[in-house]
This record gives sequence, C-alpha cells and structure tokens, in this order.
Amino acid sequence: MTTTLIIPAAGRGSRFGADVPKQYLALRGRPVLAWTLQAFAGEVDSAIIAVDKAWMPTAQAIVLGASFPVTLVLGGATRQASVLAALRAAADGIVLIHDAVRPLVPRHCIADCIAAIREHGSAVVAVPCAATVKRTADGRTVAATVPRDDLWLAQTPQGFRRDLGLTAFADPAAGTCSDDAQVLERSGHAPVLVLGDARNLKITTPDDLALAEALLAG
Repeated sequence: MTTTLIIPAAGRGSRFGADVPKQYLALRGRPVLAWTLQAFAGEVDSAIIAVDKAWMPTAQAIVLGASFPVTLVLGGATRQASVLAALRAAADGIVLIHDAVRPLVPRHCIADCIAAIREHGSAVVAVPCAATVKRTADGRTVAATVPRDDLWLAQTPQGFRRDLGLTAFADPAAGTCSDDAQVLERSGHAPVLVLGDARNLKITTPDDLALAEALLAG
C-alpha cells in the first residue's frame, strides 16, 4: 500500500515565545521542518503538509530539498481541521501523521508504526510512563497517586488506513481531541501501541531546541 506522510504545520507555536513558528526555526543551520522531512526519507512515498497561508512561501522553499514528492495544503484553525484537509488530498493506503517539531524520530519508530498499521489498521508510537503521576483537584494539593502500570505517553507518528482516518476526522461528533489517535478512538477503533523512543522529542520550549541541537551534534 502507498504510504503518505501528513505533517500538520499550520500552528503558530505560541508557547515557544518566538516570532517564528517552531517548525521554521533553525536547527544546526536548517529549519526544523527540513530535519523532520529528512527523517522519513526512504520510509514514505510522499508527504502532504498543512501550512498557514502566511508561511506558505517559507514552506515551499523548504520542501524543494525533500527526497520525495511533497504537496502543500492550507491548514485549518485546529490540528484536526489541518489533518482532514491533508487526508482529503492523500492517496488511498497508509497515512502517517507526524508532528512538524519532532525532527529526531528514529527510523525504527517509523518502520514499526507502518508495519503495525498494515496488520491492525491503526497504530500510535508511545513510550511507557516512567514517572510517578499525581492527580490534584485544586491545582496545588495532591489528591491521589495514579497507578502507572498501564499508562503510556503518546508520540508521533500515529497512523491508520486512509479510509478509517477520513471517516473519523470528517465526523463532527469527534469533538476536540488531544491527539490524532484519539480521533480514531472516538470512532470506535483501538490503535495498537508501538514502542517509541526517548530521542523522539517534541520541540516545545527553547530548552527542547537546545537538547535537539546537542543530540544532533552527538
């Protein structure tokens, strides 16, 4: 089956505090988005990136260096809207959705996710929760310690067969979800877990960018 990478890159990344969205910041001399695309070289047949209209020229310049065909579409007001726009432009087959600001995703995470989708229809890369988790009722005081034996921390890529994803993301009843796998969950599908990697970090703060620089240097 054809494998299409979808990158929702229309967000402004306000938490980072920069004038430039995180996906266009320089990482060892290249935009973060360029590193992210490079990570999927040889693993996917093509990519579709959902982009904010104001940053379309910047994205166009970046994708010229990709080693596989890349299509740009206008992103929506939310991540789900951006993914739906990209899904409508995708070919039938397997779809992988990946954060634009996870440039260090290891190849084994990508390959294992694709294999799991082929077998089960949908999958999500994740890592077991290693930290002790506390629940609070007022934002300050510990109300309970949450058992972590069955808790996993989701990463990307997350993926599915295009037909499943198109139905799920087009359904208004899906509501607002915290990640792409949850959209499938609300449609009645249970994505399988694929073991992720600590190096697959998401650049959210300046410290994350500095860590990514260090990892690439090493």
